[in-house]
Amino acid sequence: ADNRVITGSGTANTLNAETNAVIDSTGRLLVGTGHSASRNVGDLTAKIQLEGAGYNQASLSLMSNAGASAGNTAHFTLGKSRGSSNGDNTVIADNDALGQIQFAGADGTDCNSVAASIVGRVDGTPGSNDMPGRLVFSTTADGAAAPTERMRIDSSGKVGINETSPQQQLH
Repeated sequence: ADNRVITGSGTANTLNAETNAVIDSTGRLLVGTGHSASRNVGDLTAKIQLEGAGYNQASLSLMSNAGASAGNTAHFTLGKSRGSSNGDNTVIADNDALGQIQFAGADGTDCNSVAASIVGRVDGTPGSNDMPGRLVFSTTADGAAAPTERMRIDSSGKVGINETSPQQQLH
């Protein structure tokens, strides 16, 4: 009745309501939060939330034990479509953000302040099996409320620090 995840205990015919894993009324999975209310961190309230009182309780580990093949590594993949329904593959456009990693901290009021971010963006015209991309690294200055772009690596391998049209090629 309280939306807890039910697990077996290893003993025949025994089920347990896990207090550390809750599905709230909006369908969010809350793991280790200690409460049934979701929390906003950075600029969003995530569908899956993991919270803990130490780094070992608030960390996510991906491990691949799949032999020597170079492609058999753990993957953390962020993807985007301009579609409006699950499974849609509507082509994205130049400058679309494909995914981002944010670093947010508690400021005494909430945990919505973003100190830094890394964003992957489209850097040209995409087509079938052609996805030009760039990485944008941003930090928030002391006294500011939002991150500002500080460095980018564009689709041609040029790196710009405090410039949006880099001229220096990586070697």
